[in-house]
Amino acid sequence: MVNHSISGAGYLFEGLRLIARPGLRRFVLIPLLVNILVFSGALYVGVTQFERLMGSLEASVPSWLSWLDWILWPVFVLLLLVLVFYGFSLVANLIASPFNSLLAEKVELVLTGQPLEQENDYARLLAELIPTLLDELGKIVYALLWAIPFLLLLFVPVIGPVLWFLYTAWILVVQYSDYPMGNHGLKFREMRRRLRGRRTLSLSFGAAAAGMGMIPVLNFLLMPSAVAGATAMWVREFKDATNYQGPHESKVATRYVLLAINHLSGRISGEILAGPLQGQALEQTATEDLLELLRTCYLTDAESAEALEVYLSRERGHRIDEPPPRHRPEAAPQPQASPMDGHEARAILGIALEAGPVEIKTAHRRLMQRLHPDRGGSDYLAAKVNEAKQVLMS
Repeated sequence: MVNHSISGAGYLFEGLRLIARPGLRRFVLIPLLVNILVFSGALYVGVTQFERLMGSLEASVPSWLSWLDWILWPVFVLLLLVLVFYGFSLVANLIASPFNSLLAEKVELVLTGQPLEQENDYARLLAELIPTLLDELGKIVYALLWAIPFLLLLFVPVIGPVLWFLYTAWILVVQYSDYPMGNHGLKFREMRRRLRGRRTLSLSFGAAAAGMGMIPVLNFLLMPSAVAGATAMWVREFKDATNYQGPHESKVATRYVLLAINHLSGRISGEILAGPLQGQALEQTATEDLLELLRTCYLTDAESAEALEVYLSRERGHRIDEPPPRHRPEAAPQPQASPMDGHEARAILGIALEAGPVEIKTAHRRLMQRLHPDRGGSDYLAAKVNEAKQVLMS
């Protein structure tokens, strides 16, 4: 459920609290060390080089111009804030990006109790090292290209600094939101689209991160805190957003449940259609209640049992190794299902009314990769996807 009472700054401070949890501290250590080393090194190099420059100037400039020190040092401090706290944060995130993705995954596990379907954390980290670094380089290029016009506007009194701060806030929220969203397969373009849809929330998070980055000592905690805070914001504000129409979401209904499969992330949500919990969202229902519903489905509706097994396995990590026989009592025979029509077929494949053969085949292939029994799906769901393709291609 979306929580509108928390601002972007509130999520950043929640991230600061999250990284102090015992189960998350070990995933914070490396990003924290990277942050300390990069910022400390950048400050040391900057101050050292500027002192050398000032020494050269003092040796070549008349003594009566020594008052320039009082002007040059404030200008230098301002430039250092811009270059170090903004520019070098990109470098720190580049170095720590694989660990930040892992941290985002663990924070989401703490918040939802639902692990991502990934194993062997550090082996996966090594396998994804190069792709992750390439993604980070892409974000740096994006940030640098947009920095050019805002740097030029920086010299405009009042308006320039405000625009630069807003640019910084946007870049930071993009940077840190990419870790939890990227863990769910969202592409960079789609991620930016979602953030633009909640501009006030996104910019307030980025503004708080920019402010935190300018506070000495506290800025060392910025990266892990922002990753954790962006993950909390993803879980509560963006993850359940169902803005997808057409080729991004499929819906399959049985007697007891409606499943909605997100094509981009693979996440399954839905609704209970019958029984005491009718009308309740699957994601808001306790696992014990879903298991009770599953026992009812075993006795009365095999298709609902299969669909609910898939949801419990994918979203709750509850795998049923030896399910009981699925059957329908002879005393309560089920009515024969009506043939699938084009409307239902398009809902199952998640395609628009005007979709052609290419879109139909693409959606079918994508769903079969997620719902085939060999990939954790079920025979029923795979059969429905195949039937939908046949109806629309005939």
